[in-house]
Amino acid sequence: MLSGRCPSPVAAWFGGRGLLPPGLAAAPRSLPPAPLLLWAGSGGVARPGSPCSRHTVNVSFDLDVPLKRPAHGGCPSRPSEPVAAGTAQNRRHCSLLRGGMKSPEEEFKWLLQEEVHAVLRQLQDILKEASHRFALPTSGSGGAVKQENFVLSTSGTDQVKGVMTLQGDALCQADVNLKMPRNNQLLHFAFREDKQWKLQQIQDARNHVNQAIYLLMNRDVNYQFKTGLEVLKLMDAVMLQLSRARNRLTTPATLTLPEIASSGLTKMFTPALPPDILVNFYINLNKLCLTVYQLHVMQPTTTKNFKPAGGSVLHNPGAMFEFGSQRYEVSHVHKVECVVPWLNDALVFFTVSLQLCQQLKDKISVFSSYWNYRPY
Repeated sequence: MLSGRCPSPVAAWFGGRGLLPPGLAAAPRSLPPAPLLLWAGSGGVARPGSPCSRHTVNVSFDLDVPLKRPAHGGCPSRPSEPVAAGTAQNRRHCSLLRGGMKSPEEEFKWLLQEEVHAVLRQLQDILKEASHRFALPTSGSGGAVKQENFVLSTSGTDQVKGVMTLQGDALCQADVNLKMPRNNQLLHFAFREDKQWKLQQIQDARNHVNQAIYLLMNRDVNYQFKTGLEVLKLMDAVMLQLSRARNRLTTPATLTLPEIASSGLTKMFTPALPPDILVNFYINLNKLCLTVYQLHVMQPTTTKNFKPAGGSVLHNPGAMFEFGSQRYEVSHVHKVECVVPWLNDALVFFTVSLQLCQQLKDKISVFSSYWNYRPY
């Protein structure tokens, strides 16, 4: 679960744009309430601070109800004008009143032509920022992606320690120390200098974000949405890409032990990994994880109870599998991890973007239902 308190750089980014991540502000799930209009029985045009204080009332604005003025013998009989109070949304409603009552169809047309594009611009800004998090270009380096070093360890034990160098979506260096539990022998292995390991989860997440940006930019500011269904379809398509991007980071792939054993990752180390050691790298939420499996060969006399394990993100001791012509059992499992800050930022951007898409969908649906006007 993501915390409602996001990292300060992300909070500053949203604060400068009038947006807040989930948990920091309650998100409206429907249309804002109708503005309160100040009605005054003064002889001229009513203005803030000028209406008759005794006969000013607050009324809810409803386009289906004809305008009425409060009756009182002490005030002139000419109708009063409504006075805008509060937000830009309220001022918009009041300007419609001054120019004459607008039909629900015209109101809904304004929503499609103006407010939808405002949300699309917000989404583009947020997702471009999320995309930049994956690239991490170094300033003044012509677009080169900087390298970041991470120390993977667990508190209270030193069985496994790793130092990983992450460059965008690639592990370009890995240095792993493993202490064997039986004899305390220390094993050291590292990536070959000519090898890099692509983290497919990061690559896929970035591709989904870029696809969402492409969908949004396909509708420029001059494009006119004609129906609510058109907006809903666009939001569904964008949300699908964002959900896939988030799921790639939050849901690591489930692999069988033979799949890990046959992975190209086992051939990237020098010295070569011992045959009784398996390693796997993956992303889980905002963390880079390393899992080391220690194996022992099952004797022919024990294979009568052989039950191969299925796919899993993390296999437990006792899991069995067959690779080549040999059967193995997992004797020890070591998992170390560390937080990658920009992955956390990206997850926050995904969550906020999905929330904005859902809010726009809700607004269109609630609005059309409220006015009993459905152009789709």
